[in-house]
Amino acid sequence: MKFLSFFSLSTTLLFLSSETSAFPDHKLAYRSDTHHLDHATIQHLNKRGAAFNGWGTFNQLIDHSNPNLGTFKQRYWYGTEFWNGPGSPIYLINIGEQNAEGFNVTWMSKDYLPGRFAQETGAAVILMEHRYWGNSSPFQLLTVENLTHLTLDNSLKDITYMANNLLLPFDRTNGSHPSKSPWIYMGGSYPGAIANWLAVREPGTFWAYYSSSGVVQAVTDFWQYFVPIQEATPANCTADIHAVIDHVDSVLMKGTSKEKDGLKEYFGLFGLSDVDFAFALAGVLFRWQNVQFYTSGQYDGTVPHYEFCDYVEGIWPNSTTSGMIPGKNGVGLNRALEGYSKYYRDVYVPDNQCNRGLECWQVTNATNPIYQYLGVQQDHRQWQWMLCNEPFEYWYGAPPRTENGGKSMVSRLINVDQFRKRCKLYFPELESGVAINKSASDVNKLTGGWSMTNITRVMHTNGEWDPWRDATLSSSFRDGGKFQGTKQVPVRVIKNGTHCSDLSRANWDANPELEKLMDEVVLNMKVWVDEYYGKTGVYRRRRM
Repeated sequence: MKFLSFFSLSTTLLFLSSETSAFPDHKLAYRSDTHHLDHATIQHLNKRGAAFNGWGTFNQLIDHSNPNLGTFKQRYWYGTEFWNGPGSPIYLINIGEQNAEGFNVTWMSKDYLPGRFAQETGAAVILMEHRYWGNSSPFQLLTVENLTHLTLDNSLKDITYMANNLLLPFDRTNGSHPSKSPWIYMGGSYPGAIANWLAVREPGTFWAYYSSSGVVQAVTDFWQYFVPIQEATPANCTADIHAVIDHVDSVLMKGTSKEKDGLKEYFGLFGLSDVDFAFALAGVLFRWQNVQFYTSGQYDGTVPHYEFCDYVEGIWPNSTTSGMIPGKNGVGLNRALEGYSKYYRDVYVPDNQCNRGLECWQVTNATNPIYQYLGVQQDHRQWQWMLCNEPFEYWYGAPPRTENGGKSMVSRLINVDQFRKRCKLYFPELESGVAINKSASDVNKLTGGWSMTNITRVMHTNGEWDPWRDATLSSSFRDGGKFQGTKQVPVRVIKNGTHCSDLSRANWDANPELEKLMDEVVLNMKVWVDEYYGKTGVYRRRRM
């Protein structure tokens, strides 16, 4: 799942450059809004994968409440490396809010969890592309009128409708229909939440479900995004980030124009508005989401987040710092401000800057191309629509002053109102720019959110340090506290895990404790699959 933020403009403008040639390429497209794996991660994992048999398209209804509107072509891929024939299990994955190409390689191999499940249970794997992304959109232009069919209800029904009506290319006997074999739905992040939501809203098609980092609770003011990041950050670095942000807010809220300009220039961001500058300074924190066990060791300076902390603490290439580790109180405002700003000037801004000055950072500018481009080949406008119109919201910013000792890792200029203003920039045709008289609580009424745990065979695995943790069942902010799980809804938490850390063998190989936990997950799924054949009496084929 992605949640579109102010911090994804560099990526979007990079994409636009390839489409229109109006914006030359820049060095690094940075995304802070993504719930899914970044491009570099996909490339790394693809090198480890191999299984892939074919692909096709399915005639999906444009609107399940009005079939007369017709159908569109929805793409899917399939792998049968481990399939034992008709009546054998089928794992169906929805990739979520992105083009699904490339995932057919990773998800179907035994080096990724769906493929491992398939190997252990003699199953086939099907991967479907979410409506309105990639080549699975009923419309090529994402106008407000055309986006009206992009709803959570339609997205859920897409999955059950495809499962019940797809004639599998590898099983023309239809012996693997959900009425004749166990189908298991899988997903990570937003598609992980769909696992829970399908069990609640669309029961009967799938025998079991698997949710990785499933964000089951929609949240309006999601300041808790930064709580796991703070927990994963050394105390000295956290203290100094707090000090810098307090200082920045003091200047932006109380300083003179000269003082504000001087501060922005110090960070290499002169010319930005106060709000744009505040958002830019938060962007560095969002890279934590893409940290995985296989990328490096814990607290390794090669992880961008910890490299940033080194700078904040006065340690950078050729620095004269003694190398002594500061105490939990950090190095203090002056040195921390020097290090934070140096990291931006020398590393972060050059890595993330487009070639049109500061345009990539000017997210409050209504003339920015991100708000005008309507082509379906992008992947940000669709998700912004669901955030604003469903609305999932997930607007993140500074915590209330009553939380976290009054300290914040991001500026207090970042708040719900700023994100709702963005809805109006994306969709000015709407009266309010956000679903009228609706909020994230309406989504939770539909899905059950955190409270819907009285369901059957829904497995959850979450990361202890996943920024999205507090939208999952493992949130300490959930009424009643973290859900500890039941036999029918087991919940496992990966120690020091981040977003979807359970899905790839690269992570299992890098972390013996995680590998042991995943052995437990696989055994759990095998038991559920065996249970299907025991209860239904359906003949189960075995590979010779």
